[in-house]
Amino acid sequence: MSSPFVMKIAFYPPTAKNQARNSAHVQYIATRPGADKGELSIEDELEPDTPEWHTKYMHERPGSHGLFTAEEEIPDLGEVQKELKNHNGIVWRMVLSLKEDDAVRLGYTTRESWEKVLRAALPEAAAKMGIPESNLRWAAAFHQTKGHPHVHVILWEKEPKRTRGVLSHGERKDIRKIFIREIYAKERLALTAEKSAVRDLIRDTARSDIVNVLRKVESARVKVRALDGGKPGLPPPLDQTTRDELLEKLKELSKIMPQKGRIALAYMPSEVKEKAKEITDWLLKQPGFSQSVERYKDLAKELASHYTTNPEVLEKAAEKAYEDIQKRVAQIVLKGAAALQKDPSKVINTVWRSAWRALERERLRAEAEASIAAQKEMEKKRRMAERGESREI
Repeated sequence: MSSPFVMKIAFYPPTAKNQARNSAHVQYIATRPGADKGELSIEDELEPDTPEWHTKYMHERPGSHGLFTAEEEIPDLGEVQKELKNHNGIVWRMVLSLKEDDAVRLGYTTRESWEKVLRAALPEAAAKMGIPESNLRWAAAFHQTKGHPHVHVILWEKEPKRTRGVLSHGERKDIRKIFIREIYAKERLALTAEKSAVRDLIRDTARSDIVNVLRKVESARVKVRALDGGKPGLPPPLDQTTRDELLEKLKELSKIMPQKGRIALAYMPSEVKEKAKEITDWLLKQPGFSQSVERYKDLAKELASHYTTNPEVLEKAAEKAYEDIQKRVAQIVLKGAAALQKDPSKVINTVWRSAWRALERERLRAEAEASIAAQKEMEKKRRMAERGESREI
């Protein structure tokens, strides 16, 4: 059975060949396809072309690469490359990876989440190597790879002092523990709180059926998912052809959009609405999206089937579900086109991922609602059966 968390570490002595390789490596991890370059916030309600909008836009605008460091500001990739090319000490490279299911459950599917983990864990991890935080330099990039999202880390000393590149078994073990502790911290807190709550619930209802108590706890979890939706997984891969096509479609929409006013589908001219929906329909037919859409529509039919068996009514329920998600994604498309007016090269990933998250949240919410409805139906049948048995007696 493979580990849910994988950590690989290699070291490179300061030779001219390795210096060039390290410089090339940091460029590769920062710019290769799949590198998470950050996202624009297109799901807020700020008015465009206002001081607040420009401040938020400039603050959140992703860079042309996916590199991040201990500093909050987006680093200059060229400067980092230059520093590594001239560095006369040992350089360590790490790959930290999670299984996709674990990454989704724990919330590590974005660059931002890994930034927080590394900024919290790397100083302590480096200390285990004898490198104090004051002498630590590192850069990293997150890759949204289906199946095993992972982060590449490259680490070195400002002033080279350590002469031994290989890490001892104890050092590796300590470093691994630090990363695991930080990555799983929130889940451990949540599990501890839930364990305490369930323990108290069982203690307070010691004379009742414990199995029934635990069933209620699981039912509460499902109800929470029905209200908020689950955690969306990684979006489908975005190839260059699809990226280019989406960019062209957003450019076409951008040209016909009003230059002022609130970016809301309801307030748009009819031609803009139609164009936004057209792009949305195209987006929802893409591989990965289409399967989720069909499942969402099937769930709508399943929920409606508890009240009717009329095929026309069931089909209308599916159509209504599609229209709902179409409106949500069309709003994302509109805001992406608006951002395109200011920065045409950096919104495609944002639209793609935001659309996927919107679709998956609704599908996961519908999954939970269907589960609740099915459970209620089973309970109803059970009660009816019990009443029937009592009448026979």
